[in-house]
Amino acid sequence: MKKVQFIFGIHNHQPVGNFDHVFDDACDRSYLPFLQVLDKFPDISMAFHFSGSLIEWLEGHRPDVLDLFKKLVDRGNIEVLGGGFYEPILAMIPEADQVGQIKKMNDWALERMDYEVKGNWLTERVWEPHLAQSLNKADIDYMVVDDYHFLTTGADPKNLNGYYYTEQEGKVLSVFPISQKMRYAMPFEDPQVAIDILKSYATEDSDSLVVMADDGEKFGIWPGTWETVYGQKWLERFFTLVSDNSDWLSTTTFKQYHSAHIPRDLVYLPTSSYFEMSQWTLPTNLGRQMDHFVHDLENQGKSDESRPFIKGGMWRNFFTKYPESNWMQKRVQFLSLNLDQLESKGGIPADLRDDLYRAQCNCAYWHGVFGGLYLPHLRHAIYEHLLKAEEKFLALGGCLPGLVDLDSDGVKEYRLRSDNVQLFISEDKGHIREIDWLPAHFNVTNYLQRYSEHYHEKLALASNDQNTNGSIHDIVLTKEEGLEKKLFVDGYRRHGLIDHVFDSTQSQDLHYRGTLQENLAIQSSQVQQDEAGVQIKSMGQIDQSQIRIEKKVELHHNDLSVKINISNTSETIIDQLYGLEMNFGLLGGDSPDRYYEVNNKNVGSLNSHGKHGDVQRVSLINEWDNFKINMDFGESCQLWRSPIETISMSEAGFERVYQASALMPHWKLNLNPGESLELELLLSINKFK
Repeated sequence: MKKVQFIFGIHNHQPVGNFDHVFDDACDRSYLPFLQVLDKFPDISMAFHFSGSLIEWLEGHRPDVLDLFKKLVDRGNIEVLGGGFYEPILAMIPEADQVGQIKKMNDWALERMDYEVKGNWLTERVWEPHLAQSLNKADIDYMVVDDYHFLTTGADPKNLNGYYYTEQEGKVLSVFPISQKMRYAMPFEDPQVAIDILKSYATEDSDSLVVMADDGEKFGIWPGTWETVYGQKWLERFFTLVSDNSDWLSTTTFKQYHSAHIPRDLVYLPTSSYFEMSQWTLPTNLGRQMDHFVHDLENQGKSDESRPFIKGGMWRNFFTKYPESNWMQKRVQFLSLNLDQLESKGGIPADLRDDLYRAQCNCAYWHGVFGGLYLPHLRHAIYEHLLKAEEKFLALGGCLPGLVDLDSDGVKEYRLRSDNVQLFISEDKGHIREIDWLPAHFNVTNYLQRYSEHYHEKLALASNDQNTNGSIHDIVLTKEEGLEKKLFVDGYRRHGLIDHVFDSTQSQDLHYRGTLQENLAIQSSQVQQDEAGVQIKSMGQIDQSQIRIEKKVELHHNDLSVKINISNTSETIIDQLYGLEMNFGLLGGDSPDRYYEVNNKNVGSLNSHGKHGDVQRVSLINEWDNFKINMDFGESCQLWRSPIETISMSEAGFERVYQASALMPHWKLNLNPGESLELELLLSINKFK
């Protein structure tokens, strides 16, 4: 009789910094009920991976989930898969951190589960060839990737029914391919469909293997899946069918199969991830073209035969697609690469290394069908742990340079740091890239600008009907009606200290929409550091007039002083408005404990709009994190304030997300030839109480 073996793998993960109620909901709707169903089937073998961020939360809040997991491990139902502890994309972190994170997970499994890990879950299946050596150094024998990785090498799909060897500098690693057909069938098709797919792989020699390994959240959390998986008992019916067909179908684990079988062949996998990821990482226009191209092939019935020839971008392209992601990743990487300074000073404390590792959690660095990078609280968690690690590093005698190209874009940044505030200013334009309030480990300029995304063309088709089934990649929902009317794209990077010159026809609404008509063209800028800060000198043109803008920026304790001198260096009169844009991201745009004050009067939440005259002070209050940002003006100004809100795709549909509060104080710029205007801004951050 023809037979086939089946490995069912589950990957459970929640990001560092996610909300407690999200963890709890995931436990109740997916992690726990899945294990409870498996508990009824003692003869079913599976492989499970829990990420370290989820493990730490479970140990503190829901030990019942880990207790049941341990019971099933002890009973022999479950193989424990390892991975980078805090779920990093391994290829984006230094090799020492790759090995360290994997060994941290291995140690946890041995101590908590009494289990020796030999196999790895690969975060987002992001593979680069050099990882074979790192995984080998971390005592990992095998890992799982998608069948797409193999297909792009020209592998015959019929032969992807076992595991293969790959190597780097003689360090060997076994790799198992995951079946895309099974990923798409489970749990979105009737259980019998998955059984029929498995039967199609059965062979006389009984060595044939099919792997389905995917996110545990698709079994209960993704839209419509709780009713399917548990209400309609999809999972229980599937396990029953597996048991009923045990004469030709047997479940196994990676460890069992690996120890009993030899590899199919040697393979060298290209840099890749799963197929959908290769589209998400492309620039918007190419991503949109690829989407249409793939759907055209599907309509022609040619998608399967064409798949090996279709390849989008690589995962690292997210760093060029989203400069905010690149800045975060390079900030974390820079600290990691400097930790060896502590080796001669007593070594690297475990809590410092753990904060660094937490800051490497992948979710906030990219975006696909999940919110990811677009979610401010996830980016906040990255910065929070990075700033904690930096604080410990400096306290132990580590040193960070004052001028360095942090984000590898060819432009250096000045680092200014007092006892309470840290900021980074670009050497080319003098824009503020980051401001940190150190007592709360809070980056107050943590925001994402408004980008055009390839899926935005689907916004008009979106529905708010939550009763839907199907792959998460095909669902088009919206959490709010009329989002297409709030879809704006920023034409410039919304940093701090951005100069604007415009005429009186411009408005707060145009600034909010990102369509302000500029009259200033900066031709050159010079930034130089002095004892207390930096001096920024820019030359620009307004129509036919020449203008010089000089800023002296100094950081003292909690205060950032900005003195501005604007000179008309031409022979014509300049009659315009001068604005100095600042952007702050304090989380919770509509939270009652976060709000604006103008001239010490509450004027609304941080996602509100406003325009005010005769402003001497504007404040942004964050009661929850116990600090406030004051901007005091030496000369009263007109003030526009606007929310920067993105519209992004998440697993539950299109959603509007507050990213930042954009402030545009502006003054009349009426200068005769040779005349100057002097302005002063004092930005201070202090505890609220």
